[in-house]
Parts: sequence; structure tokens; C-alpha cells
Amino acid sequence: MKLAPVRRVDRVLMILLIAADIITIPFVFMLTWVLRTEIFAGMLPEFHQQLVLYLPILPVVAVIWIFSFARSDLYLPKRHLGSMGELQQLLKAFVFLLVALMAVSYMVRMEYSRVMLFMFIGISIPVTAVSRYLARKIAHAIAPVRETPKILVVGTGEVASRVITALRRLPGKAPELVGVVSSSSTEKELLEGVEIVSSLDGIIETISRLNVDEVFFAAPELDRSRILEIISLVKDREVHFRLVTDLFEIALGVTDVDDLAKLPIVEIGYGEPGVMHRITKRSMDVSISFVLFLIFFPLMSVIFLFQLVRKNGSPIFSQKRVGLRGKEFTLYKFRTMKPDSDEYEVAPISMNDSRITGIGRLLRRTSLDELPQLINILRGDMSLVGPRPEMPFIVDKYTSWQRHRLDVKPGLTGMWQIMGRKELPLHDNLGYDYYYIRNQSLMLDFTILLRTIAIIFKGRGAY
Repeated sequence: MKLAPVRRVDRVLMILLIAADIITIPFVFMLTWVLRTEIFAGMLPEFHQQLVLYLPILPVVAVIWIFSFARSDLYLPKRHLGSMGELQQLLKAFVFLLVALMAVSYMVRMEYSRVMLFMFIGISIPVTAVSRYLARKIAHAIAPVRETPKILVVGTGEVASRVITALRRLPGKAPELVGVVSSSSTEKELLEGVEIVSSLDGIIETISRLNVDEVFFAAPELDRSRILEIISLVKDREVHFRLVTDLFEIALGVTDVDDLAKLPIVEIGYGEPGVMHRITKRSMDVSISFVLFLIFFPLMSVIFLFQLVRKNGSPIFSQKRVGLRGKEFTLYKFRTMKPDSDEYEVAPISMNDSRITGIGRLLRRTSLDELPQLINILRGDMSLVGPRPEMPFIVDKYTSWQRHRLDVKPGLTGMWQIMGRKELPLHDNLGYDYYYIRNQSLMLDFTILLRTIAIIFKGRGAY
């Protein structure tokens, strides 16, 4: 049997899951209508509304449905989740869907039947579970993969032992544990009955030699930079990497990406989204930044004029930064530091920094100094979400894996900002940027934008 690349399987599965949901919505609605108006009509309060009242709302239901499911990560391939894990995500998505539909009904001032709504949600849960099961079966038939993936575990401690034990207890056919990579010097030859096949220095050759499908980094003591460097050196883009760690444990509120051994296991993705993702992301960048520019233009004009009257240097501060594929561009911000400050000095780490002007403290605290970067986004130098654009002399010192930061456009906001902003040390910032690059999605972008708004209001980490 020909084995399809894992990424193709993931893509086929995602398309089929979305298609299954789109088919499920009208099916469940018609089933709900028949049950409400025919079968249970005598047992429920009188109902006089016409079918034509509900049909126009179905596209809106579909949009909210897909958003709710995407928000609950129900379109992501999770090979170790288990039935209970997916059921919990389904229930979470349907609760969000129920609340969202009730809110929409209130906002449009339409008196839709609450009984219909609750029946629709109740029927949707089992029907969706069945449709998703069938979608997975069809996806497997269209793009079959090896039923027993070859897994390599990195680490020889307690965490690695727990991962091996949990992998063997997975339902269905157990994965093939092809070996363990020692992350430190050890005299062991076996770990939980699995052969220690190489040291960390030989992991790249081992992954290729053993035709590995998935790699679990289960060595908490292993330096994060070393892990990311290994991932960047693996040429086979079909290899899945999973990290048992606390580095991303609180990222976007996620602590159970894969329900395995009750450990926070995060999948490091591929970082190569398709053409449609890039087109949609650019369209979103242009439309949102244009609207924001129009909304904030009066405020930006006031700030500009105030700075101009104060004669504290040029109101707009411009600086060379490095963007996509190492291309330099001019970044724009409102001036917040005194004109005699070296523009390439270390950025302030406290509001008490003597270089910051009086108005500059307010602009930095509220992040209003970033507003001119909307022009950078409209010009195509930046995106709304992405790694922060770095200065050329810092980029010159990047290691091989750190240079992957230049594989995407820099952003006005990103994971660095929502996870702690300047309170985080540099190596953690780069780690979060690398995670974002490997796991790009429009849903992740949308979530980062929402959390950025919340952080701006709190003023946390803004210097």
C-alpha cells in the first residue's frame, strides 16, 4: 500500500472534517425542524414560526460553527488525543456555539425559538461525533498512512520513561518505538526495553537511517536552543516533532495539546503554510490595518502635532529593521525617546529610563507609539502578526535556527508580546517566535490579536 506524506493526510483530514460539518448543519437543522413541528409537536408549547424565517440564518450558523470548532482545535490532527479528549473539545465548542447563537439572536432582534436552538445543539453532538468518525475513515482511505508510525524518543530520564509507557498504552495498534536518543552521558543500553540507538550528536543521521515519523523530546533538562537547532537541521519536512516542556505550556491557554501521559506535549508544526493561507493572511492584513488606520488617523494626527509643537525631534522615529528573507526596510514609530539617544542602543527595560520623554512614557504604556507601523503593514513590509522585526546588527549574530525567524514577515504583534513582552529574556522570545513560525494558522493569528488587545489595556510588559 502506498503511504501518503503525513502533511497530505493532515490536509485531507482537515478538508473532510470541515466538509462533514458543513453537511451536518443543514441535516441537523432539518431533523430538528421535523422533530419540533411533527413528532414532538403535541408535547411542546405551540410553535407558529415558518421555515423561511430560519433558512437565511444557516450560513451564519455555519460560520460561527466552523469558528467555534477551529477555536477548540477540532480541525487540527491530533494522533494521541483519544475519544474522551475529542468529546471534551466537542462539548466546549458546542457551548461556545450555543452562547454565540443566542447572542446573535439578541443582536438582530429576532425571536428564534429557544427550544429549537437547544434541540439543534443536542442533536448536533451525536451526529457530529458520527460524521467526524466517518470523515476520518474516508481520509484514511483516500490518503493511507503507516498505521504504526516509527517513533524516536529523546531522553533517558523519568519523563522519557513515562512517554514510552504511555505510547504503548495507546488504543489500537501501538506505534513502533525504534529507539531512544540519549540527551546526556549514560551507561544504559535500554530504556523501558527500547534500545538507546545514539547520542544527541547523532540524532540527525539516526532520524534519516531509521526512517522516523515522529520525534518526542522528553528531556526537560535539554536546552531549548539545542532542540530548535535540531529541528531546523532535519531536512525531511514530514517528520513530526513533539516537545514535552513547560516552555509553551501556557501559550494561548493550551496545556493539553496531546493527551498523552498527562504531560504538556506540544507539537512543533511545519512552518510552510499553503498559498491560500498566504493570500488570506495578506488580505486580512490589508483590510484590518486600513480600517485601523482610518479609525486612529485623528488620534495619530493629534500625537504628531503635539510632538511637532514640543520640538523634541522628529515626531516620527524611523529605523532600519530586517524583514522577510533578510530584506531590510524602514520601520516607523512615534518618537518616545530623546533626540540625542542612540537609535541602536538597548531598548528601555523600565519606564524610569531617563531617555524616555514625558509623552513617550504614555505612548509606550498604551502602545500608541506602534500605530505608524500600520503604514509598514499596508506597504507589505510587515504583517499584523509575526515575529518582531529585529535590527540588522542583531540578525548578523543569529545562529542557523534563529535565522528561520526571517522565513515569515515580521509582525506588529506576536507570541513574544502576548506571553510576556519585554519581561521575557531574548532566548525565550526567539523560542516563541520559532513556535509561531512552525505552527502558523489564521486562528492562531486571530487569537494573538485578541490577547494583544487585552494586554494593551493591562499595560503589562510595555516599556
